[in-house]
Amino acid sequence: MIKKFFSLTGVLTLICFSFYYTDSAVNIVKRNDPIMKEIQSVMVEYEQKSIDATLIDNNIIPGICGLKVNADKSYEKMKKYGSFDEGLLVFEEFLPTINISNNYDKYIVKGNSSKQSVSLVFLMEDTFYIDDILSVLKEKEIKVNFFVTSQIINNDIDVLEKIFLNGHYIELLSDNYEKNEVKRANKIIKNLTNSKMNYCYSEHENDILISNCKNSKMHSIMPTIITSSFPYNDIKNNVTSGSIISLDNNISLMRELIPIINYLNQKGYDIITLNELLDE
Repeated sequence: MIKKFFSLTGVLTLICFSFYYTDSAVNIVKRNDPIMKEIQSVMVEYEQKSIDATLIDNNIIPGICGLKVNADKSYEKMKKYGSFDEGLLVFEEFLPTINISNNYDKYIVKGNSSKQSVSLVFLMEDTFYIDDILSVLKEKEIKVNFFVTSQIINNDIDVLEKIFLNGHYIELLSDNYEKNEVKRANKIIKNLTNSKMNYCYSEHENDILISNCKNSKMHSIMPTIITSSFPYNDIKNNVTSGSIISLDNNISLMRELIPIINYLNQKGYDIITLNELLDE
């Protein structure tokens, strides 16, 4: 038995060594391949450094991912064609050192200003103008985020379906985002959209809110522009790249929604969802 054991151990050791040797040999061949050498010679030219998120007191502004060449995947693609081709380089993104992914205890106050984009956030405490809003957004081919109260989420599934089927995102609008309220809303929204909620909404610092949202792994949004009864003027006078713009569901909004969208487009801003605006 002992002989058998040592014999088996020897065979396994030999197999492991064989795999290691073969793998090492393949790597040596790859490193010395002219294609790999050319890939490595241009990698630095294509590298884009990441930009860290900006932290200001309790606020955070997302950074920008870096970009680098994946040498092994690029090599695999080019090897099939037998020669180096810069058009076949494979790139991969990497997060900045300081990013929003784990900073749930900060308020996101805007997107990165290097993006010529803004987000419109609709606050739904009632559903009076939802059909009109959705009609305008569809006509203008714009996707947004709707923050909807628990009452609507619990009692108006038809409204949620309209929002979702038009390609928009649904989030909870709450005072403090208590655990049970979030859990119940998340269940309804996940059943409808197959995805969980991502954001809490607040117009001022709220220790209870941000603690609850952090525990639920949700980022807290504090809009850059909080519109009044004259949303067009508020936006015209204050908008910058990366602005998060909150809009109340009321007659003032319906009167000025089309002019607002037209103005933002004329100024060269892309209107995108929070998910896109805050993506690093």
